[in-house]
Amino acid sequence: MRTEDGLTICVPSSVVREAEDAREATRKLGYVARAAAVFRADRLVVFPDREGERRRGGEYVRTVLGYAATPPELRKDLWGERDELRYAGVLPPLRVPWRTGSTPSGEESKTQGLVTEVGPEGRVRVNSPLREHPISLLVPSGMEVEQGERVTIRVSSREPVRARITGKPEEGFQVVGADLSEALAGDGLAVATSRHGEELSVSRLGDLVSDARKAGGYVIAFGAPERGLPEMLGLSPDGIRAAVADGRPVEPDPGFDLWLNTIPAQSSEVVRTEEALFVTLGSLTLTE
Repeated sequence: MRTEDGLTICVPSSVVREAEDAREATRKLGYVARAAAVFRADRLVVFPDREGERRRGGEYVRTVLGYAATPPELRKDLWGERDELRYAGVLPPLRVPWRTGSTPSGEESKTQGLVTEVGPEGRVRVNSPLREHPISLLVPSGMEVEQGERVTIRVSSREPVRARITGKPEEGFQVVGADLSEALAGDGLAVATSRHGEELSVSRLGDLVSDARKAGGYVIAFGAPERGLPEMLGLSPDGIRAAVADGRPVEPDPGFDLWLNTIPAQSSEVVRTEEALFVTLGSLTLTE
C-alpha cells in the first residue's frame, strides 16, 4: 500500500452469504467495488471465512471483484468466460481514469496483465492481451506480486512477443486473497469494524485521522451479513465491549489496533457490509 495515505479494505469470503442468487451476489459485490474505487483503496483483500460461506465462497468473490477492478477494455482478454461472471453486466461502472494503450511516441505500448501463477526464480505467469495463453515474465527486482494482482506490462514487440513487467497499475485497486492476519501485518492503522467497538465521535475522529497518517494509512476489516468479525474470530462481544470500556487490548489479539463502531446510532438490527463500507470510509477518509 502507499506509504502516505494508503487504504486496504478487508472483506470476508462470506460477504455474499445472504444473496439469493448469483445476480444479487454480483450486484452486491459491485457496491463493494464501487466503495473501493470511490475512496481510492489500494488493495481489496478477501480473507477466508469458510464457516460462514454458503453457495458462493472466496473464489467467486475474488473473481467478481477482480473483474470489476480491471479496465473495461481488458476484461475479456484477462478473464475470458467464467461461470462466476455470468451476471457481470449488472456491475456498476467504477469510472476510474484507467491509462492503457500506446505511449505518445508509438514506439512502445503499455497494457496490463493478470498474474495467474507465481513461479520460481522470480517469474510469473500472466494473462494479457498479447497472447491467447498466459505468458511467462520476469518480476523486476524488489517488486513482489501475488496471484490475482494486475501488473503493468511494457510491450516492445508483439510479433514475436517482447514484453516486460514495469510495476503495478497506479490507478484503481488490486484484489487479492490472504489470511486476515497477513493483511494486518503491513503498514497502516488496523481497524476492526463492529457494533461492539468504540463508538466513533467527532472528537475521536481527529485523533484517528492523525494516527492513520502516521501509520501510513488504514487497514479496515469488515464482517459479513449476520456474521460479524467477533464471530469469525471466535471473540466474545461482551469481552470486546469490556476491553474497549477499560481502554485495554482485545484478547486474544488478532492484530487490530482498535475496534470501532462507525454507526453508533444504528437503528436497524443489521447493517449490510456494502452499507458499512460507505459509512465507515466516508468518515475515516476525511482530512484534517
